[in-house]
Order: sequence, then structure tokens, then C-alpha cells
Amino acid sequence: MPKITFAPAMQYVEARVGETILRAAARARVAISQRCGGKGTCTMCKVKVEPDSLVSPAQEREKRMIGEDNLACGMRLACQTQVQGETRVQLKEDRLAAVVRAQLEKQRQEREE
Repeated sequence: MPKITFAPAMQYVEARVGETILRAAARARVAISQRCGGKGTCTMCKVKVEPDSLVSPAQEREKRMIGEDNLACGMRLACQTQVQGETRVQLKEDRLAAVVRAQLEKQRQEREE
């Protein structure tokens, strides 16, 4: 079974070939926002798939929803992208988590000085 790695947390889960990134993330308790129930209509589940990842090609719906420019940059809809092999996904960090992470990093640096 292929492995999906979710960065920046570096969590991973084994996924079945053909399983969507969103479904695998849910099994691993990795939060990916979405409103449409995985139908590909809300675009909230955008993730960045690393270039060396093995995933399904974008279908017409996904191309229309996020556009060719985003696809070229590695952006994909987690609910529409199926795992075909080893995959690495960059998740958007929510604002609160980013603030907390930055504060913890600042405290760590102050302790080291």
C-alpha cells in the first residue's frame, strides 16, 4: 500500500490505490477543510501535492474549479485526487496554528540565547 505523508506535521497514513487524499486524511485524523462532502464543488480542500508524488491526473471538474495555473503549481483538490503511489502533501496551516507555532519558535530561540 502506498504511503501519504502530510506536511508540515509529517503525519502519514497508508492508502489504497484509488483512495482520495481527503478520505485517507480523514482516516489518519488529519484535518482538511471541506464543505461539499467531497463532491469537488467548494474548493476548500486545496492541497499542494509534491512533484514526485504518484496521483491521478486532474479531471475536467477539478480543472474548472481550480484552474490550470494552480494545477501547474501542484495545487489539487484533496477530494478529487486519487492516490496511485507514494504521495507527499503540503497542507495549509490555519492561522491560529501558525501564530502558536511562531510563538513557540520564538520562545525556543530566546531560551537558546
